[in-house]
Amino acid sequence: MRRRLRRGAYAPRRMRTVTRPHMVTVMDAPRVRTSDVALATVFTAALLVATVLVDRGADPDARSFDALAGLLVVVAGGVLVLHRRAPMLVLGVTTTALAIYSLRDYSGGPVYLTWIAGIFSVSVARGPTRTWVCAAVSTVVILATAFGGGGYVAGSRLVEGRHPTGVVATLFVSWAGGALLMGGSVRGRRTELAAMEERARYLAETRDEEARRRVAEERLRIARDLHDSVAHSMASISVQAGVGAHVLDERPDDARAALLAIKHASGEALAELRATLGMLRSDDAAPREPTAGLDRLPALVESSRAAGLPVDVVVEGEARPLPPAVDTAAFRIVQESLTNVIRHAGPARATVAVRHGDDGIEIEVTDDGRGDTGGANHGAGEGNGADAGGHGLVGMRERVALLGGELVAGNRPAGGYRVQVRFPR
Repeated sequence: MRRRLRRGAYAPRRMRTVTRPHMVTVMDAPRVRTSDVALATVFTAALLVATVLVDRGADPDARSFDALAGLLVVVAGGVLVLHRRAPMLVLGVTTTALAIYSLRDYSGGPVYLTWIAGIFSVSVARGPTRTWVCAAVSTVVILATAFGGGGYVAGSRLVEGRHPTGVVATLFVSWAGGALLMGGSVRGRRTELAAMEERARYLAETRDEEARRRVAEERLRIARDLHDSVAHSMASISVQAGVGAHVLDERPDDARAALLAIKHASGEALAELRATLGMLRSDDAAPREPTAGLDRLPALVESSRAAGLPVDVVVEGEARPLPPAVDTAAFRIVQESLTNVIRHAGPARATVAVRHGDDGIEIEVTDDGRGDTGGANHGAGEGNGADAGGHGLVGMRERVALLGGELVAGNRPAGGYRVQVRFPR
């Protein structure tokens, strides 16, 4: 029983090893086309007619055209149907048939065209560099049998007739060389066309992939911008709405101030959405609205304070112009960090530090709130609140990675949370 199981287990592996090469060979081999069959048939019929006509005016000493001669002509012409699938076989069969034809002292004729066609087909399949040895051997065999037999070409004897031996040998060699060069030229042309088609296909695939990549990057960018801009305003609105509802009956003036803050925050959110939608609807890729940057930091701090979050701003070093991408990323990271402090840190105070250096800029946002108490990063919008599964920290990391910067986010030893980002110039 154990032996049977082992044989059964190993039998499929042996079967795959044996059959796979055969299957690949059969599938990769060119198929015989209908046009090849029709061309070989017409060519063979023309050879028979031309050979019979040459035989009528041939030397009387030559062997007359008989059934064997006709069979040899048919074989030499008919095998050309395999010139795509088995060119070496074609050359071997035509060389053998013509050798027998010459040794039988039949008069020469256009039947030697089959031998030239065999060399041409091999040269097309393998190139002249790898074919010249086969062509040389075939030429030697043809010349040896032509001179060793009756030596008839075009109905006249080679030696005794009007065709000198050296001239005929040169003629045969030139035919073989011409077939080699023509086959190599055709092969080179086909290789060039195949390379051009492959390159065109590769460029088309690369172009489609690049288009898909650009679309994906643009979607991510829009998602980050919407998240960073609208989330801050919505967080402020949420906080102010809670404050207004709590003090509506006892302190109407505070409730009115909360409503005004909600109006201001909602106006900012609508402006951000309007700018984003306008950019999406425009055919022009360049944004029409001014790009958000650190110059809007005072307004951001004021809106955060209006939402109930005390914010201190510290600027160190001499301010220098920043690349637009870095300026926008720095502002959005500060915006997202303050939004998460408002939403998740509880009663807290935040500090925004902007440090300008010779080789870059550093942004640090800290708070003294409750930090990450839920095992997730509240800077990501995932902990200390209901916004589990948010994308705040993910968006920050994407922005920083695109610009070659560094980001560190986590709880502070003294309590609270810190988001620190450094961008190179």
